[in-house]
Amino acid sequence: MATVRIVLDTRPTSIDKNNKFPLVLRIGHKTQRRDIPFDIRIAKGDFVEVDTGEGKKSAHFQIKGVPNPARKTKRIQKTYSDVDLWLDENKGDIKLWPISLLKENIEKKFFNKQSQLSLLEHGAKIIYRFHVEKRYSTASSYEDALKIVVKYRKKLGRKDDRAQIKDLFDKTKKDLFTVKEEFQPYDMPMKAFNVEFAKDFKTYLSYRLKSKNSINIHLRSLQAILNDAEKTYDELKGHKPLESFKKSSTANAPVVLTNKEMAAIRGASYPEGSSKFHVRNYFLFMFNNMGMNFYDMALARINQFDGERLSYTRKKTESEGDFFSIKQNTENQDIIAYYAKGKKPENYIFPIIPEDRVGEAIFKTKKGKLSWFNDNIKRIAEDLGIQKNLSTYTPRDTWTNLGLQMGIDIRKISSGLGHSSVEVTQKHYSQIIQEKILDEINAQITKSPLPS
Repeated sequence: MATVRIVLDTRPTSIDKNNKFPLVLRIGHKTQRRDIPFDIRIAKGDFVEVDTGEGKKSAHFQIKGVPNPARKTKRIQKTYSDVDLWLDENKGDIKLWPISLLKENIEKKFFNKQSQLSLLEHGAKIIYRFHVEKRYSTASSYEDALKIVVKYRKKLGRKDDRAQIKDLFDKTKKDLFTVKEEFQPYDMPMKAFNVEFAKDFKTYLSYRLKSKNSINIHLRSLQAILNDAEKTYDELKGHKPLESFKKSSTANAPVVLTNKEMAAIRGASYPEGSSKFHVRNYFLFMFNNMGMNFYDMALARINQFDGERLSYTRKKTESEGDFFSIKQNTENQDIIAYYAKGKKPENYIFPIIPEDRVGEAIFKTKKGKLSWFNDNIKRIAEDLGIQKNLSTYTPRDTWTNLGLQMGIDIRKISSGLGHSSVEVTQKHYSQIIQEKILDEINAQITKSPLPS
């Protein structure tokens, strides 16, 4: 059961220049504790607990050495009694809460902390939820958006806004994330993120980032954080500073290879074990598996291959049960055989993610390897004279384009890509589809003599 006490926070880090300590409400819950300070600091000898024999020593105390000590004592005793009663009345729900949620509710109900709600603190709560749910990609996107807010705030304070920020939050505690001390000065009240601030911030994004899509991704992430706060706290009702901002992204034009260019990649030879050697193999493996996602390939294990078919659930849409079982061609079977040597059935096929990585560490490794892949596939393209901007998306785009050129029904291609509908495929590959339609129309019109 959760407990509360009125105590002095006598840690050496809490003492001020006058040798006084903060008076706090100390919460105990699930073997953990948190402190909520009152706006009172007193010397050790000026806080006297009174033992009445009732077993609740914290409810009876006296404060000295401050103006109006009797009134302050009564006010703090009342807060203690109100919190203690509320804990007892809601103990059924509270026993399921982490201590961070309990502290947040007490601050909101009894300490009127809503007005101090800040962007980074609320962002930390949302990102913690995503980590618990193993939604690391979404968490990373939200944190990246908050990082650039911090950089903008640093620039406003005439500080270096170019320095890399690795992590905004301390993620070592099991029940909550907290803003790292070095970034706390750049936090801001949620209400201070108003329309005027948002306009100036968007100008900063335009200055710092080349890609409009990157700008819009950050704005959408920040809007999601602000919307969550607006729905959570009554005082933020109607606070939507980014609502009127255009945040739609423009789809990048697919980069597709011709059969001749694919043959060049197949025929390329690099020293065994080199980065280009591995990247070439990975590129072909993804292409041969209907444009398989890089992350799905990285997570593929030997026991998912039965000697003929590779079976896996697409990571991006696993909640929708997107299961694939693909017959492996000879090229892919040779690739699997090469990487599977000496490994156990439960091991990853490819040396992309170390076996000891778990949770967020897997996601971070994947991000790093993604950049490594993209750098090396561009170098391979240069080696082969392919003047196109290749990436992990190219196998997928090429597989789709070649299929459409062969006249394969778009519904079958959509199914192979794992899209939820044909409309999604048409949206992603509208340029390719439109070009194919226009080429067919133009060929029909121009192949015959014009009518007299």
